[in-house]
Amino acid sequence: MFIETLKSIVINLVTVLIFISAVELMAPDNKMKKYIKFVLGLILITAILNPILKLVSNGGRDVISNIKNYEEVFSREENKINSDNGDAFTKDDNENSRKKAFVNNFNKNCDNLLRNKFKNEDFKSEVDCDIDFSNITFNVKKLKIGVADNKVNKVKKIVISDNSNENAKDENEKYTEIVNYISDELDISKDKIEVYPMKKDSN
Repeated sequence: MFIETLKSIVINLVTVLIFISAVELMAPDNKMKKYIKFVLGLILITAILNPILKLVSNGGRDVISNIKNYEEVFSREENKINSDNGDAFTKDDNENSRKKAFVNNFNKNCDNLLRNKFKNEDFKSEVDCDIDFSNITFNVKKLKIGVADNKVNKVKKIVISDNSNENAKDENEKYTEIVNYISDELDISKDKIEVYPMKKDSN
């Protein structure tokens, strides 16, 4: 593209120079010849400046066009990045909200199960779990159950294990029953269930 433009400029200049030389040879030797030279000089200047101005003008337009193109590309990429980040944040927020709602519902359901089974006790459940909503999987890492019983002033914290036969003598009968009941109802391993005493709410 540049070589073709340069070639065209050279051809035009050579043509103008030949034309000027021919006119000067044919022009009469008088005052009119000075006027003719002046006009021919203007023609030569125009022939030289015109392609330069054209080249600069096109170059300027090309630069402006390229800048606009870069701005458009940058703007699209920036919007895409912001959109992706926004989607990521929204997805994380949704996951956290869903997990929080699930945990709250699980704790409430666990409390209700225990209250219906053990009328004289009050309960507060706290589950620690992993949830995968995509694959619909749920894994309990730990379930802590606080128990308030007016009949029992102080009960030692007990962690029940399937293989802890030697500790069976020291286990509180009521707390053992709670662990067994929740393990059966919710299909949770007994070693993941921890029961502890809590003060009964005065309200």
